[in-house]
Amino acid sequence: MAITTYAELQAAAANWLVRADLTQRIPEFIALAEARLNRVLRARLAEAEAALTATVGARTIPLPAGFAEPLALWIIPAATREPLRFVEPSVMAASSQPGRPVNWSVDGTNLAFDRPCDQPYALVLRMLTKFALSDAAPTNALLSAYPDAYLFATLCEAGPFLRDDALAAAYDARLERAIGEINTKEARSRAMRTLVTDAPRRVGGDFDINRGF
Repeated sequence: MAITTYAELQAAAANWLVRADLTQRIPEFIALAEARLNRVLRARLAEAEAALTATVGARTIPLPAGFAEPLALWIIPAATREPLRFVEPSVMAASSQPGRPVNWSVDGTNLAFDRPCDQPYALVLRMLTKFALSDAAPTNALLSAYPDAYLFATLCEAGPFLRDDALAAAYDARLERAIGEINTKEARSRAMRTLVTDAPRRVGGDFDINRGF
């Protein structure tokens, strides 16, 4: 069967476990599976951008829903984005003088700046989002691209509940293989690739054509 939604994932997990009495427990297994996937995967599929607005006189902005990890933050004073510099919260020097922020960090559940904002600056946060299926959010990019990872992660969490070490170990091995393959594919997609489109250069009597990928 296809596994493209939260309901289909629950049905597939019940089929693989061959335990109809676990139906009510499967959402709990999925939630635990997502906690693990959120820790070990830095998939491009989890990247998203959120538009934020600074509050005049404030040094912080609440993090958007679904935030997992920060990737970059831009300020938009005009028509173009300008990156702000990330620093660890423990070493960021804070000023009490309002102005345009230069440095930023993540402090608890907030974005924090090095000074209070003197204007309601428009900002864009690029971040990793959490995988979190529900009836209200029945699918996401990870489930669409890698349903096997979702299924095996869910089945792994069923093993300890059933006190079945062999079952847990078998699905854990399949999950680790799936995670390894996802990370390898993601690494390839992030690799820098340059395509040279200059006209061929003549070397001696021949043409020298260089293409970089």
